[in-house]
Amino acid sequence: MNLYSLALFLHIVGALLLFTALTLEGIGLRQLRRATTAGEVRDAAGIIGLGRFVGPASALGIVVPGLYMTATTWGWQPWILVGLASWLLIAVSGAVNGIRLAAVSRAVAKSGRLSPEQRVQVGHPVLVTAWLARSAVVVSVVFLMTTKPGVGGALLVVMAAAAIGIVASLPAWRGARPRRLEDAA
Repeated sequence: MNLYSLALFLHIVGALLLFTALTLEGIGLRQLRRATTAGEVRDAAGIIGLGRFVGPASALGIVVPGLYMTATTWGWQPWILVGLASWLLIAVSGAVNGIRLAAVSRAVAKSGRLSPEQRVQVGHPVLVTAWLARSAVVVSVVFLMTTKPGVGGALLVVMAAAAIGIVASLPAWRGARPRRLEDAA
């Protein structure tokens, strides 16, 4: 075994952890959208909160070995640059979703109840859209790593994946028309 093999192993484990974090978020989002009580929101937030531990571990496992392999073997190939930029967008979008969900969860925990406004926030389809788009882009980055296309092909794959994720979220938007707080109760 050499350092490249170890780096590749850690890189793959980082990717597996990222899929784990996305899975936890998806399960938590599904529970949040169905939540009707503060206790149900807390339970869903607990599942999503596990991602705060898994996410950074995945980031470390993806970036450090990935940069090592880039520096020692691959160089700055187009598929690596597109993959790295995609990973940064995934991380930022995940952090934004996490911050929004944590804020609502804290407010529910503090008040001990789920207000109509909070009910609208935890069920907002933009959370599902961001999650599905990120999930699809993660799969597209795995595709980039296995096929190693040029810059045009890499960008096309990632943009198509993001579009697929957004289209997959359309059912979450059905019936999610803007509601007045009185209607959300």
